[in-house]
Amino acid sequence: MGFTGCASGCASKTAKSKGPKRFYNPDNIVTENPVPFENRRENLDFIFNNKTLGTTTITMKRSEWNQLCENYRYFYRNENFVHVELYEYKKDGQSWTIKNVGLRQRGNSSRFCPQGIDNGRGQGQRNAEWSWDYYNYAENPNDDYRQAHFKVDFERFLDDSEELKMANCMKSVALKRMDHSCGREIFCYDMFHKYGIWTVPRASHTRVIFNFIEDDNSITEVDYGVYEMFEEINKQSLKARDSENNQAPNAWKSTKGNLWKCAEADLEHAFLTDSSGKGMGIENTTILFDKKGNRTGKIWETYPMDLKTNKDKFDEAAAEFKAFIAELNALPTPSNPNDRASIDKIKAFYEKWFDVEFFMKSEALTILFGMDDDYWGNGNNYYLYFDTATKKSTGKVYFIPFDFDNSLGCSIHQGGLTNNPLDWGMGENRPLMDKLLMVPEYKNRFKELLLEVSAEDSFWNYETCKAQFVYWKKMVEPYLGSRDLNIRNSIKVWNDYTWCPSGYSITFKSNNVFDATRKSFEKWLED
Repeated sequence: MGFTGCASGCASKTAKSKGPKRFYNPDNIVTENPVPFENRRENLDFIFNNKTLGTTTITMKRSEWNQLCENYRYFYRNENFVHVELYEYKKDGQSWTIKNVGLRQRGNSSRFCPQGIDNGRGQGQRNAEWSWDYYNYAENPNDDYRQAHFKVDFERFLDDSEELKMANCMKSVALKRMDHSCGREIFCYDMFHKYGIWTVPRASHTRVIFNFIEDDNSITEVDYGVYEMFEEINKQSLKARDSENNQAPNAWKSTKGNLWKCAEADLEHAFLTDSSGKGMGIENTTILFDKKGNRTGKIWETYPMDLKTNKDKFDEAAAEFKAFIAELNALPTPSNPNDRASIDKIKAFYEKWFDVEFFMKSEALTILFGMDDDYWGNGNNYYLYFDTATKKSTGKVYFIPFDFDNSLGCSIHQGGLTNNPLDWGMGENRPLMDKLLMVPEYKNRFKELLLEVSAEDSFWNYETCKAQFVYWKKMVEPYLGSRDLNIRNSIKVWNDYTWCPSGYSITFKSNNVFDATRKSFEKWLED
């Protein structure tokens, strides 16, 4: 849409010629924003249907793309947006076309410069896929394109009084480079939903194509391969899960509460605000510019507990969170299994703040997937939503698991294939789980849940899970090997290997990860 062609070929050092030269013509663009269903949940289910492959096309000026790359090289953790002329997403016969949106990089230890010299590692960035060869490029710059994580914000360049939601349910979307099996995180989120854990994001596959508008208004197309597209956890995702859009009996009643993103937050040291970076705050990782557009410095403020809603009422939100954590850490430690006074105090806390069964099932599934970069393992990758803001609120805290690329045998500490599921914290203090398992009835129910979610007649069985990955393999494999991308940091082929322990598979029967996890659970729980 909005492109015209002529008879000459495109020119790019890494993007190959793709036929007649095209030019960008904004006058021919017709914006589309269909809303297939009245309900937010149904619209999101349609957009994130993971049975079909969507296509995301991002059209932007080359100068804006270069700005994105230079911003990374100046400060790799920046969250500055650049301007995109046109965002288009096609899926299952529908097409969404939106003008003038924002694009930035996202991610933590997995950030890469999407093109050219990658010197973010000189600022402290480290990653297993990083190589000193990047530094060698400094004397001989290249134009290699690499897959990186992105965020698209549909409202970034609107006036404060304006709103724009894709399909009336999303103000932004995240694009994440894939793992080699092209679906570990998508699989885990889908499995959460199958087991009734509706708090987690939706995710699906999409092709990603960049159209760069050159100085002469011609288009250079760069195929960025296959990505995971997932629903960000924010105010819009809260609305899609409230009692008006969610039939679950334990749905939150209000979306006016406080949402916290937690990273390296063990909920034991919440009050520290010293130079170690512990504490609560509102994240700000921004490059500063003068009036001429020159970079003049940066702001790098990150917190283990980052407030995502009600930022204008931070003090109130922090006071609520601190009171919750103080109450948690003040819980007694039972002297023995018959110390009912202490046990009853612990039970009262969990029954006040949580749907206990729902919370335990969320954690049981996290362990099932072997994701140990979680709250109980690394004190990482979760959100807490306090539905406490209005009279109709449930008064509960909702634990939202997040970021499951380290899963299914590709885990930092080897995950559920070797670790005791009742000692997931690896000796670290994690009061939210430590205290819960001091209640005998909770501990017994948690054991039952671990066996239930891993049972051979559950969703977690080899035949069903293998079929899912084989289906996705057939769907995405034709689009993985983009010749436009640097092979070092891009997924070129599908495979089902696991990092650790070696020898497990998601498709081979003899050593499949699903049966291995079930047997591990049975062994540990029997012992």
